[in-house]
Amino acid sequence: MSLFNFPKNTIYSSIQLPLTLISLEKWSIIYVDGSDSKKFLQNQLTIDMNDLKEKQYKMCAYCNLHGKVYSTMLLFHYRKGYACIIKRSLLDLQIKEFKKYTIFLQVQIHQLDDVFLLGLSGKNSKLFLSTQFIDIPNNSMPVISNDKTTILWFSNPCERFLLVLSLKNFLLLKQKINKKIVLNNSKQWTLLDIEAGYPIIGKTMSQKFLPQSINLDKLEAISFNKGCYYGQEIIARIFYKNLNKHSLYLLSSKGSINPKIGSIIKIKILNKWFRIGFLLAIVHLYSNEIWIQAVLNQSVNIKNIFRISGFKTIFLIKN
Repeated sequence: MSLFNFPKNTIYSSIQLPLTLISLEKWSIIYVDGSDSKKFLQNQLTIDMNDLKEKQYKMCAYCNLHGKVYSTMLLFHYRKGYACIIKRSLLDLQIKEFKKYTIFLQVQIHQLDDVFLLGLSGKNSKLFLSTQFIDIPNNSMPVISNDKTTILWFSNPCERFLLVLSLKNFLLLKQKINKKIVLNNSKQWTLLDIEAGYPIIGKTMSQKFLPQSINLDKLEAISFNKGCYYGQEIIARIFYKNLNKHSLYLLSSKGSINPKIGSIIKIKILNKWFRIGFLLAIVHLYSNEIWIQAVLNQSVNIKNIFRISGFKTIFLIKN
């Protein structure tokens, strides 16, 4: 549910980020429940559902029959079933895709429209959260649920929290917001995800890449030991034969360009420009800085220079 959108304020990297409450209006929750919900998700997603503990979340992907990533999501136990946090641009398409395979199974799938998604990060974020809620998640218990509130804990790129709130608890939190807290929209959370190395897959870049090409193997978002799921044979073959040729990178520059998601990334070799990858996400930070997330060929050198097709701005790989 989106009762409001925070205004867009200055976007900060995790190192400079002040205490900030973030509207996650670009994300939604798909709720899956029913007696066959675990079995259903086991056959649909890249992770092994048997490894998902009660107080834990996992990143995972839904792939098409060719092994290309349809969507990425955060999955955790919620109410009597499972919650999948997914980019809003893919919500309806993913629900439709899921429902194709529910025949003969006791499973229900729908959007949760009675909850609010907020992010919290920056200086003293845990201290602020402890003044609002009794139980706070941590490394040993990354998911806390009680009284119609669920909180997820993240360690990268800095300590941050994702809140799933009922209307009542959202309004209570809203009343306690003071001028010391910066309010921002989902671009700030996107930047933190980019810093953490989480691939940003929306509608434009859906079904373009294998999960290894966007580093999902490094994020433990793929199981190579469980049974079949869509695209599993192709994904496993790429893994076991070491055939993956792409990876996720963070590039930075200065300027104010606004290229489209999916734009071609080029590399300069011997004074000529060659296609090397694609743009997944772009965020403009303070001080006129630009960070982009891109899928590039693994053969790139960290000292190479890059540009986005149609623009002259030079980008470098950010260490």
